[in-house]
Amino acid sequence: MNSDERESVGGGLSWRALTGQVRDQLDELPAIRDQMERLLSAVVKICSDLDLDAVLHRIVTAAMELTNARYGALALQGTDGAWTQFVHAGMDPDTVRRIGHLPDGRGVLGVPLDQTPALRLDDVTTHPAAVGFPEHYPPMRAFLGVPITIRGRLLASLYLSDDRPTAVFTKSDEVAARALAAVAAVAVEQAQVFEHAHVSAEWMDASREIITALLSGIDPHQRPLELIAEQVRKLTDAEQAIVLVPTDADLPADEIDTLIVSAAVGPHANEVIGQRVPVEGSTTGEVFRSGTPLITEALRHPIPAFTDVGERPAIVTPLRADDTVVGVIAVARNQGQQPFDTSYLELVSDFAGHAAIAMTVIAARERARELSIVTDRERIAHDLHDHVIQRLFVIGMDVQGTIARARSAEVIDRLNRTVHDLQTTIEDIRTAVFQLQSAPGRDGGFRWRLQDVVADLTQDRDIITTLHMSGPMTAVDRELAQHAEAVVVEAISNAVRHSGATHLTIEVAVADELSIDVLDNGCGIPADNRRRSGLANLRRRAEQAGGTCRIASPAQGGTLVQWTAPLIDF
Repeated sequence: MNSDERESVGGGLSWRALTGQVRDQLDELPAIRDQMERLLSAVVKICSDLDLDAVLHRIVTAAMELTNARYGALALQGTDGAWTQFVHAGMDPDTVRRIGHLPDGRGVLGVPLDQTPALRLDDVTTHPAAVGFPEHYPPMRAFLGVPITIRGRLLASLYLSDDRPTAVFTKSDEVAARALAAVAAVAVEQAQVFEHAHVSAEWMDASREIITALLSGIDPHQRPLELIAEQVRKLTDAEQAIVLVPTDADLPADEIDTLIVSAAVGPHANEVIGQRVPVEGSTTGEVFRSGTPLITEALRHPIPAFTDVGERPAIVTPLRADDTVVGVIAVARNQGQQPFDTSYLELVSDFAGHAAIAMTVIAARERARELSIVTDRERIAHDLHDHVIQRLFVIGMDVQGTIARARSAEVIDRLNRTVHDLQTTIEDIRTAVFQLQSAPGRDGGFRWRLQDVVADLTQDRDIITTLHMSGPMTAVDRELAQHAEAVVVEAISNAVRHSGATHLTIEVAVADELSIDVLDNGCGIPADNRRRSGLANLRRRAEQAGGTCRIASPAQGGTLVQWTAPLIDF
């Protein structure tokens, strides 16, 4: 052995070993220089746009190019630590489709990175947290995880991996990835600020649009609550949205025990409409009672065709105006979408509050308009009662006096028919007066007004009356309530005045539609009946409401009136 080979330098390295190490480091310089150039190029690309999705994908692809990794991913975290977005690169679309549900933070991906500069493994399967790979997943080996932090807060986690047997991540790769992560943190935060401002502006525009649409009047074929649900669904990128309201809004808030789905958009909307949810023991009921919005993965009371398919990310928020909760909005994403971030709570709540205020203003306008109508109706009713009916009475008395002096049997018969017609006309006017004085909105609710109608028309009559009402009567809008009251008045008046019935049964039900059945045990409708104006009115009102009217004589006798109409408002 030569003397220079036996001599050592510094830490005991031979001259040959030292020169070999220097030569190796000199050989690495071009690779390091190339990596730094690629890092600078990646920094420029990452910071070239403020769109959050584009920034996240650029970070992943830049990290893969920088470290020669085959696969890359980035998990964006919310303020609560949950993943709000997961982007990946390297897998072909067919593989992604076969895998189905993407990672959600289990196994090595669930190892916290906020307390370590990096997690570098030559074989990821040897890590204690490893739980194996899902079906169809590439068999990863080399792994590098780097936190993306800013001011001590973890924004996201960057993951790089490779399935080639000889591939490993070097210390140089780790340093480069960490340097990229430092730049990425600034880019992600700026993109989040920009996105939040953009999203906030979208929600503000949507609030203005919904308020304008509600206050100026909307398409009659689209209901207000349905319009609100559709806007929320679009803004939250949700699959379904529903609005629940009390089955009886006339009750005090602490007595309301059931909510009903009054509007729904998205898949299976027709199946969701009309579903009932108890206030006690349900997530929507909790929000209705507390007035506090929340994010959940599973509703405590599954709603068929909405949340009965399993766990789904959902937001539930109250429709509240002037400290009064008038309903609840629930939006749900499908199982393959990312959960809602907590930032959505404030946005959805503000939108719902604006919509509720607009609905309150609409209701106040409607009440004022109805009050004006009621005033006019009462004036007309008083005029009819005090002037028209009194004049008809006078005419009738004159005709009866003429009958007493008449000698011709034919004349007497014609005068008697005239008196009878006058009496019928007076009864018709009295019915009209009653209808005018029973205008919608006067007595506080459709249910109570129907009860008053039945009581007033059958009192002091020798007839046993049964009234049965079922379903959410508050789902009947003002216009349909007017038709319904007129139908009940007409049907009961015919039974009381013409049928000679001793039993009368009225059934009013609200489900997918409003149905009214009036059955008496009277003489039925004569085959030669010439007075069909009342029956024609029933059919005309059914046509105006988009419903049906059937009048029949049951086998057991009497008359059956069946009147139905769709619910056309919220």
